[in-house]
Amino acid sequence: MAKILVIDDELEICKQISLILSKQGYEVTYANSYKEFVDLESRDFDYDVVLIDLWLKNSTKQGIDIIEYLKTKYENLVIVSFSGHANIDNAIESVKAGANDFIEKPFETKKLVHIIQKNLLELKQRVTINNYRNKISFHSKIDSIGYGRYIDDVFKNLSKIKNNSSILIIGPNGIGKNFLANTIHMNLSSKNPDTFINLNENLMNESDLLKLSSLHNYFTIYLNDYENFNQIELLNYLNLVKSKKINASIIFDSKKIDMKDPFVKNIDHRVILNPLTTRKDEIFPLFKHYLNIFAQKKFENRIEIDDKVEKLLLNHTWPGNIFELMNLSENIIGLLTDNSLFVSKNLIEDMMNNSIESTDLYDLNFREAKDKFEKDYLLQKLKTNNFNMTLTAKMLKLDRVSLYRKVKSLNIKID
Repeated sequence: MAKILVIDDELEICKQISLILSKQGYEVTYANSYKEFVDLESRDFDYDVVLIDLWLKNSTKQGIDIIEYLKTKYENLVIVSFSGHANIDNAIESVKAGANDFIEKPFETKKLVHIIQKNLLELKQRVTINNYRNKISFHSKIDSIGYGRYIDDVFKNLSKIKNNSSILIIGPNGIGKNFLANTIHMNLSSKNPDTFINLNENLMNESDLLKLSSLHNYFTIYLNDYENFNQIELLNYLNLVKSKKINASIIFDSKKIDMKDPFVKNIDHRVILNPLTTRKDEIFPLFKHYLNIFAQKKFENRIEIDDKVEKLLLNHTWPGNIFELMNLSENIIGLLTDNSLFVSKNLIEDMMNNSIESTDLYDLNFREAKDKFEKDYLLQKLKTNNFNMTLTAKMLKLDRVSLYRKVKSLNIKID
């Protein structure tokens, strides 16, 4: 069960909260002063939740100070502030400092327990999602989208963007639009990743955004493939930023755009990311960059590359752009060993020949791309075995019933 620390200068309040939460199965500790908190924190601070009074009598530090300290030092910690002299300003101030929630004294038992349970659940989901994204997301790995004058000019234009701006990023899938949106946000937000609001993942209406603006000095609204959103919603978001009703900038991105569209003409800045096929001189430097990035995680020695690899890479069409190139680099490093740190032309050819031969794969959504991959993969295995289901099932280590179901669901003809 979760461990909870209560910080309040009133001993009876501490005992009351401890009794309530202990009955719920929580392990509770309390501190009656800032000094006691410091003593606890210096030993072994392994709490999941901190409940803290905003006003501590005869204390060198107040609740707001402690909240700010805890927020900077402990990333995955739930902080709930409380006060017996509460007003909306107290609540907003404590949330700005880093508190996850606020509750007014005297406590209602059900409300207190509910707030703790709700925030612990949100923390669990956030940690799980972040761990998942860090494992599978290209966006968590990408740190470069080009080299040379072209990309330098792109970043030079980014420096002109100010708060309460609207930005449109145009480019094909896999070119790094999300990375560029994050870069713009980090420049405008003084490097605060928590205020990048992806509306493809967070459903927020106008009221939500106004509330968010009261809690943060700045945030960025991001809409990936914006044309999939309702036109009225898009205009509402854009107007909120342009009218400065919220302290935010808004970033749209799209693969294809009609420059004559009135909506597009309303946007302050346009950034165009060209596909890799038009930027041949950047392909090999990017390949070496990502090869070294992934190699550093696995090996101490430097990777050697066959001189013939560059020509091979330049002749490839790169439908997946930066993401495809980065994925190739990571997969190559996965195949190398300490005894063989040489990237040969044959190795690259084998990997490219075994990849999906479809230039439109990267324009599909995840579900469509997954189905296409499975269909192509199963067709290849079935052809190898002259469409013998028994041999194919054995090769794939599947039972025949599962294979038949998968073949049927993917609409593969075996007659």
